[in-house]
Amino acid sequence: MVSIKKLGIGGGSMVVFGILLWCGFPGLIRSQIKKQIALKPGSEIRDMWSNTPFPLDFKVYLFNVTNPDEIKEGQKPKLQEVGPFFYDEWKVKFDLVDREDEDSVEYSMRSTWFFNAKKSKGLTGEEIVVCPHLMILGMVAATLKDKPAAIGIIGKAVDSIFHKPDSIFVTAKAKDILFDGLPVDCTVTDFAGSAVCNVLKTEAKDLVPDGENRYKFSVFGGKNGTAVPQRMKVLRGIKNYKDVGRVLEFDGKPALDIWPEDHCNAYNGTDTTIFPPLFGPDDDLVSFGYEICRSLNTLHYTAGLGDSSTNPMEKCFCSDPDNCLTKNLYDMTKCLGVPLIGSMPHFYDTDGKYLAMVDGLHPNQSEHELDMDFEPMTATPIRAHKRLQFNMFIQPIPKFRLMKNFPEALLPLFWVEEGILLDDEFVNKVKVVFKVTAVVTFLKWIMILGGIGMGGAAGFLYYKNRDSGKLDITKVIPKTASGEKTEKSWPPGMNISTIQAASVPSNLDRN
Repeated sequence: MVSIKKLGIGGGSMVVFGILLWCGFPGLIRSQIKKQIALKPGSEIRDMWSNTPFPLDFKVYLFNVTNPDEIKEGQKPKLQEVGPFFYDEWKVKFDLVDREDEDSVEYSMRSTWFFNAKKSKGLTGEEIVVCPHLMILGMVAATLKDKPAAIGIIGKAVDSIFHKPDSIFVTAKAKDILFDGLPVDCTVTDFAGSAVCNVLKTEAKDLVPDGENRYKFSVFGGKNGTAVPQRMKVLRGIKNYKDVGRVLEFDGKPALDIWPEDHCNAYNGTDTTIFPPLFGPDDDLVSFGYEICRSLNTLHYTAGLGDSSTNPMEKCFCSDPDNCLTKNLYDMTKCLGVPLIGSMPHFYDTDGKYLAMVDGLHPNQSEHELDMDFEPMTATPIRAHKRLQFNMFIQPIPKFRLMKNFPEALLPLFWVEEGILLDDEFVNKVKVVFKVTAVVTFLKWIMILGGIGMGGAAGFLYYKNRDSGKLDITKVIPKTASGEKTEKSWPPGMNISTIQAASVPSNLDRN
């Protein structure tokens, strides 16, 4: 009976312990994740957040214009995608300043790109590409939008600074267009050239000095290895894990001031490099992209540029509220100071009329959608692709000889993809949580099922032993002299019973 009690107590204890694991362990894991995600000075997550220990994948795709002469005569542009030109992008946050009272940290940012020939699929950057001269096209488009009467002066300045080009399209190496730069000669002395150069020197962010009054212009060269002038301030998430990474200030301001309505100027979400953990399938992830001057909602791990033509909340992103761009087109003029139009690559998920304006685009979801795969418990981005295409409107401009007979179109220039795919080293760190959870789940069921089994065994043994300990009583019916059975008690008033298989005591066996 003692062993049965021990078996029962052991089984009950196992069941209780299994239930405690079932109820208590998830809460313990959640509590630890909340503590570990905070950007506390000296913590591992803070070090990884401020100085990413691996490069991001940065791919650039150029659109080679195959019919520049025909475009000058009004024909539809024909494009050929060239890429990817693959770069390793190293991001670092530096000069970090903590403010304990508001649980925040302020920092500066810097990105550095290194060409990765191995992942560029045979491309070297030496490839010759025909594309619009982005500076000339930008100057013309900006002038046409803000001061159309000055387009004649811009034409003279272009002839002076760029030495009377015969086309707005430039033939150059891909690496010069992207990083090394095309020449901008500001040694000119004529009125138009000098006036435009003075504006470029003060407002053009991507000019790199190349001698006295000479510069180089490229898409990314001016940003490479250079700190972003504006500083960012975000919450650390020590007081509330849900606030981790949430943007408080950018450039010393609590909101943007370029859009006409407050909700468009608000810094919604995180700084895009960290997200609060423990989100569910119905939770949206929102982040503020300072590069595009607005917040984006990932809409269950895919994202878009919205539709300011139909969504009243996005009307404030329109340059002209009465003539908004359609779905997944975003006018970046106020943000960048250049009349660039952002879109999904190859005009994916955009009004088909823009796709019909050019030849050579082939949109598809897998290659051109913005997507992110997160592990929801720890908010770790396992895989992500931030994709954005840059375009400019072209049209006939009678007073500008290089575009006098141009067609009307939204002309794709290039598109970029900033991506991440965690390698095994970092994926394994995330997997530790799931390995521990799997072990605990296994132990939980072992404890509960094993305890139930032990309890059931103890009950069975107890019941069996209780039955075997009972006395088996048999009623003895005496016979008459004739051998017949009688139901009468013998002696009178008594029923004689004996224990089966027991020996008759010697004191009763005399006579």
